[in-house]
Amino acid sequence: MIHTEKNRLEAFSDGVLAIIITIMILELKLPAGDTFADLAALTPTLLAYVLSFFFIAIYWVNHHLILHDVATVNRKILWCNIAWLFVMSFIPFGTAWVGSYPDSWAPVTLYFADMFLACVTFHLMYYLIACENCNVGGKGKNSPKFRLSPRNIISLVTYFLAMVLGGFYPFATYVIVAIVSAWWIFPEKGRDEEAAFCERCQVGKRL
Repeated sequence: MIHTEKNRLEAFSDGVLAIIITIMILELKLPAGDTFADLAALTPTLLAYVLSFFFIAIYWVNHHLILHDVATVNRKILWCNIAWLFVMSFIPFGTAWVGSYPDSWAPVTLYFADMFLACVTFHLMYYLIACENCNVGGKGKNSPKFRLSPRNIISLVTYFLAMVLGGFYPFATYVIVAIVSAWWIFPEKGRDEEAAFCERCQVGKRL
């Protein structure tokens, strides 16, 4: 298994996420006129931009936190990170479409499908990092610990249901997804003391 330092992975990810946010802001169009009524007409687009911006920002913060104590990354982690960034790169497209048609089934479904896939690929990367680093350098119990918490599971389920049902109940779905996403602004307690993934390390390394 080829190992490498995490610095390039972090730098590349930061650059891609910065470009994604830049593309989103460039997609915003000026109001058709110079009144607040004209600005209000863009409310769905602006709200979609805000939700997407904070979705990306929250992932960036958690990406940083997960990698903070990681010693090495392997090829599986690198490619999984690429897959996650690939999914994230569709957010500007989905944001522009759903901002123009906030109540339509296809744009809403695609928008939340992208969020769900981002969540899945991020958690897969999270799992691979746990397997790779649980016993790096013989540290054993003192090495970084990662686990699937109730919050992780709730997020996965929420984004999946948003993808499946969001087109039928757009407004409620936006609100619920915004609340669950905002939950991640607050750090989880006790993560460093738990090691639910460690017993699977050897299995993960044989994949």
